[in-house]
Amino acid sequence: MSKVVFFLLYLALVVYALVDVIQADEEDLGGIQKGFWIIAIVFLPLAGSIAWIVVSNGARRRRASSGGQVTGFPADQPAPARYERRVRSWEREDAPVAPEDDPEFIWLMEQAKRKREREARTTGDAAEASESSAGSESGAGRDEGIEDRKPTDDT
Repeated sequence: MSKVVFFLLYLALVVYALVDVIQADEEDLGGIQKGFWIIAIVFLPLAGSIAWIVVSNGARRRRASSGGQVTGFPADQPAPARYERRVRSWEREDAPVAPEDDPEFIWLMEQAKRKREREARTTGDAAEASESSAGSESGAGRDEGIEDRKPTDDT
């Protein structure tokens, strides 16, 4: 009979800890993510449950004694600044429907076009330079526009 009672207490402790972790605020987590706490309680039920109860109760006591805000910094230092979450262009409510409506997309396409043109000019200049240097070596003293013509018997 006592084994059943201890097992039920053990099970109640684990279930209480899991439910408490899931419903806990960020300040109660003790700097550890919820997922880690859940994994710790599932794979190490007794140790994880006890560790959670100790950490969460300590955090709740500190928050209650400090007037509701626990920053983790000494009283003479200000809390770190909190910034709003950055919203990407595709996450906005007024996000463009088609790529042609998106100014970022149009800008990126223009940049890609300019890069291709610049690369074509640099490779074209290099090809012209190599052709002119090859022509000057093989045909020294000749005009490039004049072809070698054999005289014909017609004249």
